[in-house]
Amino acid sequence: MKSIILCADDYGQNASVSQAIVDLFEQKRLSATSCMSTAPSWPGTVKLLEPFKNKVDIGLHLNLTEGKPLSKAMTKFLPLRDLIIKTHTKKIEKATILTELRAQLDNFTENFGALPDFIDGHHHVHQLPIIRDAVFELYEEKLRENSTYVRCTFDPASLLRVRDVAYLKQLIIQLLGGIYFKKELEKRKVLHNKSFAGIYNFAESYEYSELFPRFLKQVGNGGIIMCHPGLMSKEEDEIAASRHNEYLYFSSNAFTRDCNKAPVTLVRFREVAHK
Repeated sequence: MKSIILCADDYGQNASVSQAIVDLFEQKRLSATSCMSTAPSWPGTVKLLEPFKNKVDIGLHLNLTEGKPLSKAMTKFLPLRDLIIKTHTKKIEKATILTELRAQLDNFTENFGALPDFIDGHHHVHQLPIIRDAVFELYEEKLRENSTYVRCTFDPASLLRVRDVAYLKQLIIQLLGGIYFKKELEKRKVLHNKSFAGIYNFAESYEYSELFPRFLKQVGNGGIIMCHPGLMSKEEDEIAASRHNEYLYFSSNAFTRDCNKAPVTLVRFREVAHK
């Protein structure tokens, strides 16, 4: 029996995403969610998380690519492609990033009433050059004493699965910072997951009931599987259809059957962190 963290990303992005995640918490089909404190709907949806405090992991989804910044240090967010280029060519200042990340953490804490159980990054931006330096500085400032953990996307076993559709996407994520970020997490003795799964081509979400059992097989004990469930929505969201396909699967008997067959149990990170 493996113990895993099943984490739904993007809580607060819009009402459809937030409600889907709350529904799945009520069904005990998730054990964590990552919240976007930059989203305009975040303050209005945070109260829905109250019943789940200290029952699931509730983290901060650091965002630098979608919507608008919270701080005056940044005038706008960059598309992911542009952000990748600027961070790898050192054309962005760490101080600017750090100011924005502080603002996002402060907004999370002010509305949620507590520090996050973990942090990660929207589009995995937290592991990019310069940004990761700001993340580590923020961690030492405010999060280490809270025993907050940090999501690590590196999973060496996943890179051996060249037949997977997600292989290229996974490889790109590693080459853009995942491998180095893993080394820094270990060097700095920062709490983090040792295994990671859930990456796939969203266009193939109609096959999610076939994909998820593979994630269950791939992830190691104490690892994180990332997911993106959502209700049907007319709001602007390029992966809205994929979100709904995931939601339907997680709400189904097939999900519980797959977990029992694996077998896995859903837990919080602290339940496996020191095992």
